[in-house]
Amino acid sequence: MSKLITAFLLLLSIGVHAIEVVKVGVYEFPPYVFVNDKATGITVEMIGLMNKFQKDYQFEVVTTTSQRRYKDFVDKKFDMLLFESKGWGWLKYPVKGSMAFLKGAEHYVALVEPGRGQDFFTDFKNKKMVGMLGYHYAFARYHGEPDYLKKNYNMTLTDNQQTNLDLILNKRGDIAVMSKAYLNYYFAKHPDLKAKFLVSDKTDQIYRHTALVRKGLKTITFRDINKLLQGMKTKGVLTPLWKKHGLE
Repeated sequence: MSKLITAFLLLLSIGVHAIEVVKVGVYEFPPYVFVNDKATGITVEMIGLMNKFQKDYQFEVVTTTSQRRYKDFVDKKFDMLLFESKGWGWLKYPVKGSMAFLKGAEHYVALVEPGRGQDFFTDFKNKKMVGMLGYHYAFARYHGEPDYLKKNYNMTLTDNQQTNLDLILNKRGDIAVMSKAYLNYYFAKHPDLKAKFLVSDKTDQIYRHTALVRKGLKTITFRDINKLLQGMKTKGVLTPLWKKHGLE
């Protein structure tokens, strides 16, 4: 018995290092997240790199949706998100943003037609807009409520980026708002369709992706995430991931 007690005290003196589990919410946001049977995409790959880079935390994927993510956060189903911005509906929630680790942008996309040029994107009056459920757009003053967007901007909302481009192709919408990252992904898969789309030179918004972390957590803070992200940046861990997916 005395040997067991001695061993136990020895472990205490050395310090038993427990790995903290951090649940990361992800939702359909191609090419960052694809949700089928399981979540895949850039975000999931980044989480894998974060787990390999250090031994203090185990980051686990928790699937949600773009609309449900706020309720799931309140219900504490997850405590952190990647590739997010506080401006995307998070201002009233107890979250803290990390350092920016990647730049992104959203552009307007229309069908190529004779005589149509960049001036087509000057205003959106009398045009059918197309967007994603739960997303926030600068031209709509970052409102994300479906009823507001439908009423004020005649906006059709879906839960699939490819569906939105299909709506433009089939002339069931005039202008879709699309992330540059998704357009790069889509045109790489469908190079024959690239010439059919007119992409705006101007952006709807330029954003800097951050991690959002629940305030008051004892397991991890935004400072811990900053330290981790800075370490990965210094070591060049994330650069191959950005290059692989054509990101800036």
